[in-house]
Amino acid sequence: MDFGLKGKKALITGGTSGMGKESVKLLLKEGVYVAINYFHNDKKANETYEELKKFGELILVKGDVGNYKECEKVVNEVLKNFGTIDILVHCAGIAQPNEDTPENWDLVIKTHLYSCYNLDKHISPIMIEKKSGKIIIISSIGAHSTWPNAYCAAMAGKICYAKGLAKKLAPFGINVNTISPGTIFTPMLDPFIPVEKRREFTEKNIPLYKSKNGYPTAIEIAKVVLFLCSDLSSHITGEDIKVDGGEFIHY
Repeated sequence: MDFGLKGKKALITGGTSGMGKESVKLLLKEGVYVAINYFHNDKKANETYEELKKFGELILVKGDVGNYKECEKVVNEVLKNFGTIDILVHCAGIAQPNEDTPENWDLVIKTHLYSCYNLDKHISPIMIEKKSGKIIIISSIGAHSTWPNAYCAAMAGKICYAKGLAKKLAPFGINVNTISPGTIFTPMLDPFIPVEKRREFTEKNIPLYKSKNGYPTAIEIAKVVLFLCSDLSSHITGEDIKVDGGEFIHY
């Protein structure tokens, strides 16, 4: 199936691991030029580049998306290489620390929520000028929970922020949507649910996977990212799509 994405230019934050990395791979296979943003780990970024370069055109762009000035540098680097940005996927994230100290609260909110504002302020004018663009923000079903912590607050903030941005950008033909994954087994979950416990957790909590082998991984989210990047979703904006195999309704 042709998703009509060949030649499009995308920036994906958090693209060296988990949902971001899997989204990079799917978009590359569709002929999208992809800029992978990362912050700390040069070794991991280079390993990701070497692994994925066979699928298409990509570059690495280092920068802290929680910092407004660094986002300007990130965007300028992408523009220097690709000339424009058609797609922005916010996948950068960190797991919620065990204790909500003021320092950890700031870190989580900046990484998850400030990053959306920082990049959108630099990229939306590019899309407005072209009167087209796709912005996808990865949130979480944690946004719909009652846990009083920074992670859930940031996830809920993403959804509310995206709806306002969607309203603002809709007259310019720009779609803005969020995805709220349920439990998806990526490296970020390694400290919380070990491999030997994953199938047990899945059978107990994720109805659609009761009839499947294994457990849900990042590909489940990447497929929805691909859909929202394509013209198949041309009439969808301001929406939050839960992708959880029925986990949310199960509780």
